[in-house]
Amino acid sequence: MRVLALLVAIAAPFPALALSCMPASVPATYERLQNAPETYVIVHGKLTLENGEKVQKDFSTGTAPKSSRVRGKITGRSLSKAGFQMPFERDIKIDLICLGPWCGSVENRSDVLAFLRHEGDGYVLSVEPCYGDVFVDPQPDMMKQAESCFKRGQC
Repeated sequence: MRVLALLVAIAAPFPALALSCMPASVPATYERLQNAPETYVIVHGKLTLENGEKVQKDFSTGTAPKSSRVRGKITGRSLSKAGFQMPFERDIKIDLICLGPWCGSVENRSDVLAFLRHEGDGYVLSVEPCYGDVFVDPQPDMMKQAESCFKRGQC
């Protein structure tokens, strides 16, 4: 029994080694961002990363940076009351955010449903390890959910 207590005491200060993500959903993301002070636009299109840039993990310390900003471009259509009808082709900034050793990432030339934050004279896409503001290879029902939320003003 003392051995078990000793093992529990030794292991207690160490952080868990797994990242547990709640499944992201379009309605939950819409509701979260609707209440944010920033302005967002919802876009469906092709995401292209400039020079195929990615977050680089710093292996010397065993930790990743808290965030890394890269450039990209989205070509597609933004959401309006009529659906995904408005042409959208913009250079964007992509914030790849890390939580401990886990970093958000997206692949070059991905088909995405993205919630872009208006910042200055451009747009920013936040990509976290659990993909809260971007959905890669969105299914038709996800597109319909985004349209429905937008038309009603809530999900």
